[in-house]
Amino acid sequence: MMETKLTTTILGFFLLSFFICFTTTRAQSYHYVGDDCKNSTEESLTSGFKTNLSSVLSWLSSDAATSKGYNHTAIGTATGDAVYGLYDCRGDVTGTFCQFCVFEAASDIVRRCPNRSSAVIWYNYCILRYSNHDFFGNLTITPSWQFPGTKNTTNSTQELQKAETYMQSLIKNATVETNLLYAMGEFNSGGSSGERYGFVQCSRDLTSDQCRQCLNAMLDQVPKCCATKVGWQVGAPSCLIKYDDFMFYKITTSQAPSPSFNSADMVMAGKELSHQPST
Repeated sequence: MMETKLTTTILGFFLLSFFICFTTTRAQSYHYVGDDCKNSTEESLTSGFKTNLSSVLSWLSSDAATSKGYNHTAIGTATGDAVYGLYDCRGDVTGTFCQFCVFEAASDIVRRCPNRSSAVIWYNYCILRYSNHDFFGNLTITPSWQFPGTKNTTNSTQELQKAETYMQSLIKNATVETNLLYAMGEFNSGGSSGERYGFVQCSRDLTSDQCRQCLNAMLDQVPKCCATKVGWQVGAPSCLIKYDDFMFYKITTSQAPSPSFNSADMVMAGKELSHQPST
């Protein structure tokens, strides 16, 4: 009897350890950046809104597998129950990587932002957004968030000038030269500083003019928040910019999604909403 209990205990500990490692690895794979829920308050949501939000999150997660990295949908017509949702994966991320990131975002946004009528969440690979108002095609640059890096630059004035010049070239590439609404690349900053890497992207429901306006607004914040830092990221619901001294936008095989993920998991992202109590 004691031997059976010991075996059961060891097995239970093993399974618990595996679950913790598995869920932690999945959460870290897509690198949560931030959300806009910390300064908002919880609301009393109707059952109709919760049901529609569940459906929207499930649809976004499923659609990401077959799209080109971006899509939006709306469910519901009643004033208090309609839900508008959008996802936008990084420009170089499509298919399985995009789907997994959107799934993580759809699941996480319910946990981090319970009982919100609107919310935005960022990962390194994607952004997910929903609201009870139609925001498709509308430029939204507030609120915005700044994430300064941890490394200090030895020559902040020169570093900042070069960074701004290069990021402006990426903005031009994203909004004029290619009209893809995203761009990424690298340049040599000279001397001992070495390579620098930049990335800009807008939500693809915007026009090129809206995108350029959004990205410039983010770049304007850099001297105030991050002038002394080697790397930084500034974002808003409609766009984001990122700059650093390592190639953060290169996908590696170690970041590959878990093979145990399936379509049933995606549905759970929406179902989790039903467990969130009203205030």
